[in-house]
Amino acid sequence: VYDIALETISHGDGRVDPDSLGRFIVAYQTVTTLTLGELWAIPIMLRLALIENLRRVGARIAHDRVDRNLADSWADQMIDTAEADMARSNPPTSSSFVAELARRLQGKSPALALPLTWIEQRLSESGLTIEQQVQAENQHQAADQVSISNSIGSLRFLAFMDWRKFVESMSVAEGILREDPAGAYAEMDFASRDHYRHALERMARRCALGEAQLVSLAIALARAARQDGNERRAHVGYYLVGAGLAQLERAAAVRVPLADALRRAIGRAPLTAYLGAMAAL
Repeated sequence: VYDIALETISHGDGRVDPDSLGRFIVAYQTVTTLTLGELWAIPIMLRLALIENLRRVGARIAHDRVDRNLADSWADQMIDTAEADMARSNPPTSSSFVAELARRLQGKSPALALPLTWIEQRLSESGLTIEQQVQAENQHQAADQVSISNSIGSLRFLAFMDWRKFVESMSVAEGILREDPAGAYAEMDFASRDHYRHALERMARRCALGEAQLVSLAIALARAARQDGNERRAHVGYYLVGAGLAQLERAAAVRVPLADALRRAIGRAPLTAYLGAMAAL
């Protein structure tokens, strides 16, 4: 009978009326017939079931009250802690920080909105708002995405770029070298032109002249030779890598290392150097 009372209370959500109780007993007795004593016990069991129901509801309310008090206590602690920590740590007000903080806290409990209020006050000192910082961060992220995309595309482009043409088109010394009076330099292949440029670089490191000034001097010597009718010396390479190198070095006051000077002397008179060395031995 107590189970019947509990079922009645549970189905009626704590509400008992003659119609619902009668229908329930009729349905129950289709399975199990109740005795007169059981039927007389129904009112008492209903009272007990209602009291039990009140106990359960009261216990649930008390538990909910404890949870709400605990939540209020935690909220107060979070507010106090947030104010103290934020004031003490002096968090940044950059758009990335503000946007992420707003995303995490907006729409949450009112207690968690206090840090946003604190940030809003900090931003107001600079004439900014959280909305402006969020918008700025969105723009920064969009710009970063475009920058990353462009960087990747540029890396791919640079991998296939012909740097040889780029360097030659950008070099001032290269432009002067192409003024070769003999007209031979521009017709040479890249490896030969690069050999000339490396010689020019080495020479420029050993004198006070820059590469452009040094190659201009070599072009001037070549033009002077052409005016004298010497076509062999009219080529700029004659002064960069040929027999005219010493002439260009003297004109440019190039400091020739002792080892290079000795090697050149031996190269000009190899037999004399060989015989002299043998005689010395």
